[in-house]
Amino acid sequence: MNELTLRINQNPGSIELNFDELETQLDNKLAEYKGAVFTEDSKTYAKKEVANLRKLKKDIDDARKAVKKKWMEPYDSFDDRMKKLMKKVDEPINLINEQVEEFEKKRIEKKRAEIKKAFDEFVSEIPNYQEYISLEKFYNTKWENASVNMKSVRSEMEQSISNIITAVDTIKSMNSDKSAEALKYYLNTGNLPEAISMITKYEQDKARILKEQEEKRAREEERRKQMELERIRAEERAAIEREERIRAEERARMESEALKASMEECAGFDDAELPFEQPSTVTAYYKVIATAEELEQVEMAFNSIGIYFERRDV
Repeated sequence: MNELTLRINQNPGSIELNFDELETQLDNKLAEYKGAVFTEDSKTYAKKEVANLRKLKKDIDDARKAVKKKWMEPYDSFDDRMKKLMKKVDEPINLINEQVEEFEKKRIEKKRAEIKKAFDEFVSEIPNYQEYISLEKFYNTKWENASVNMKSVRSEMEQSISNIITAVDTIKSMNSDKSAEALKYYLNTGNLPEAISMITKYEQDKARILKEQEEKRAREEERRKQMELERIRAEERAAIEREERIRAEERARMESEALKASMEECAGFDDAELPFEQPSTVTAYYKVIATAEELEQVEMAFNSIGIYFERRDV
């Protein structure tokens, strides 16, 4: 197709107007109104002058519009014809574009098929991870460009799949009750740090709760032990008290029996057998409960003051 060439010859036009003359006359006329003071008597004149000035302004504007319209007539005709030429050029452009777009559409469909095939090949080699990997997760539309070869596509795809496998293994290796939820979150968002953070926070909360429960159990166990210890001590005190009461009762019984026996023995004594009786002396019987050493001290005391005594051990 021969190249089309536009040739445009534009001749500058001119508009003649006694602009300077009119401007000078108008300046002189307007100078008359500067500083003018109108009164009630000159009100009618003032209104007439305002009407004349407005008419003059309208005449100027009408002249401007008329000249512009006349001036634009050649351009408007030129503009219409140029638009028609542009419309004619659009016809072959659209025809060619339709074919080019169809070629591009077929090329992209073929490229997409190649990308899908490469993805299926990668996934078939990792059966344990197929449920976690989908092409839509990392599909890049730039792969469809003609300038991007399949070698580059395969390299990027392999790296993306490797990243997913590493992330899945990382989440699973944390062996947490939260792993399933974190894994789901990662697959939906692709954000591994956030998924790990979910597990970390869960485990921290879990450890804190377990610690609190353990401390509570320890406190309960300590309280139970203290209560059991208090019970044992109370039983021991009660047993000691019973034992002491029994011993006291037995001691009182034995003392009572000993006193009774002593009194019976004393009742059988013959007062005539006791020496050195004087009118001023008194014969008395004591029951003394003491250690051997204490009895010895008592007898020494009796001897030291010259008291006659007779000892009979019960």
